Amino acid sequence: MIDSNIAVFFVILLRAFIPFTILRWPLMGGILAMIADGIDVMIYEAFGYGFLSGIPYHYVDKVFDMWYLSFELIMILRWKDLLAKNTGKILYLWRFIGFLVFMIFGIREAFFFAPNFFEYFFIAMLVIWKFKPSFKLKLKSLIIIMLITGIPTIIKEYIYHYAYQNQVWVWFRDHLFWWLYN
Repeated sequence: MIDSNIAVFFVILLRAFIPFTILRWPLMGGILAMIADGIDVMIYEAFGYGFLSGIPYHYVDKVFDMWYLSFELIMILRWKDLLAKNTGKILYLWRFIGFLVFMIFGIREAFFFAPNFFEYFFIAMLVIWKFKPSFKLKLKSLIIIMLITGIPTIIKEYIYHYAYQNQVWVWFRDHLFWWLYN
């Protein structure tokens, strides 16, 4: 059996270093960072929280989230498309404000009111530019992108941070990843 401290150290390495791939391969790095964000709780649940056991999971998770989102912001600041760049900066700032409210006051619902539109906007723009490099963002296409990425994001943030909070992970653990815990 793997020691819980080794598992936690592995998660920290994963969450700390994968974001650097965003600087070289923005789309793949962004997707890898999202995957690392999604699997960390499974590793913690399977092996324990080790030396992080005194710190609530969501505080550690959200610090690492802002860490990798900051790498995505660095890439957005390089974009030539001004509407895309400015939209990205605003969406990052909105999420960052929610992050600060959570970190200072412990109000988890702040993430519902400051949803992570930023991450999905970043990925959506990179996918669009991958298949159509000459694409120039216009207001109409921005609205469409925000609806396509925003509606699922609002639902996810509502479920995770407002309505059910930790209960969502427990359902996934018990119904989809039960084999890891037996």
